[in-house]
Amino acid sequence: MPWFRLAMVAAYLLLLVHHCRVGSRQTRSLSDFLIAGRSLGGFVIALSFYATFVSTNSFIGQAGESWEAGLAWWLKVGIYGPLCWLSWLVVAPRFYQRSRQYESLTVADFLGARYQSFAVRRVAAIVILLASGLYLVAIYKGSAHALEQFLDLPYRPAAAAIFVVVTTYTLLGGFRSVVLTDSVQGLLMCLGAVGILWAVLHRGGGLGPMVETLESIDPRLVSWDGPTPLLVILGIGLAGGLKLLVDPRQISRMYGLRDERALKTARIVAPILITVTYFCLLPLGALARTIVSPEMAAKISADTDLVTPYLLGHSEILGPIASSFFLLVLLAAAMSSLDSVLLVTASAITRDLLLLEDDDPRAIGLTRQWVVVVSLVSMLVALNPFADIVEITAFSGSLYAACFLPTLVIGLYWQRPGAAVAITTMAGGSVVVVGWWLLKRSGWTTVHEVYIGLAVAFLAYTGGTLLSRSQNHH
Repeated sequence: MPWFRLAMVAAYLLLLVHHCRVGSRQTRSLSDFLIAGRSLGGFVIALSFYATFVSTNSFIGQAGESWEAGLAWWLKVGIYGPLCWLSWLVVAPRFYQRSRQYESLTVADFLGARYQSFAVRRVAAIVILLASGLYLVAIYKGSAHALEQFLDLPYRPAAAAIFVVVTTYTLLGGFRSVVLTDSVQGLLMCLGAVGILWAVLHRGGGLGPMVETLESIDPRLVSWDGPTPLLVILGIGLAGGLKLLVDPRQISRMYGLRDERALKTARIVAPILITVTYFCLLPLGALARTIVSPEMAAKISADTDLVTPYLLGHSEILGPIASSFFLLVLLAAAMSSLDSVLLVTASAITRDLLLLEDDDPRAIGLTRQWVVVVSLVSMLVALNPFADIVEITAFSGSLYAACFLPTLVIGLYWQRPGAAVAITTMAGGSVVVVGWWLLKRSGWTTVHEVYIGLAVAFLAYTGGTLLSRSQNHH
């Protein structure tokens, strides 16, 4: 039904145009462009926070990975739900207050104000550029796969089409249009996750028979001692889940809250959406083993990112109309993360590396230019990606966790150390995560980089803080 799918794409693009117009009309300063002037309600912000985190990395990468990892992959829902709740319970209230006190617009300038150092601000901006760039590559890969199945396009033209659409509406509407679009996309994504799991269970005859079939294929797929070691699964879960507390694209949503009542609403809505969605998505790859053809199984074994696009595309597991609709959900998921990361990355360049202030007449124009550059480079790298979606996402999350969990989250509550401690923590955490990831890629270790990066970063931060406190007493 190509005409039906084209009609849905047209309707979706019209929605984007409407939100672009709304956002553009209300964008008069860099603050409006980056955080909508701190004027949005809690329900809309919660949906945007959720939609930004979930993305195609979850619908395609995370859902497909359980094909290899087995049902033990499902355990990660016990990481994502609680960490989302902690983000809104522990990080959001203090960050909400301090960001207004510092008049900050980005996470990097927040840290610069917190540690009273331009050097801290610039180091944080460099970390954001590196980690966000990696994440953009992963999202482009997932979104191109989704469009490839949706309109039967080759991979490279699909990636180029995503680039044009997302870059254009991010340029025009800024944060406000991004959040408004995210709120619609978030509702579609939650419905899509529930619908896909229901359809897979229905096709396979229910959870019980499907688990029995999985056990006959490979007993390890239904065992705690599965093909993927439990510590690796938990490490990947932590690397991804900790981004809920520290990833600038997530934290930036808290900037948009208009008041504390909105914060309390978001604290309830966001964790529920995250928990329900991952409960439905994480077992899909494993369960799909019981219903796909042997020919397709061979292809998926070579690239597990194909599971969800296959179920909704060639398999049309929900029927032709509903499957087409939920393939559009995958495109929505991709765009809801791409736009957010583009804004965060471009603002790190203009606001934190070039130090353009809110009232600088060049600020919005230069930020828009960097949106185009960052988006184009990420799309070009995604044409020949160096790893699968889950690995790239976990690597990016490990960088954020090691650099910002001590300096941002602990720094909100514990005695503030000097700028040197914050810089050492971020620089040391980055070097260790990158180095350990390279060792793991070379086969020297199987331990996930998030464990080592966090350990080194916490030691650097706590040790440096205690040492500086001791020196002050003397």
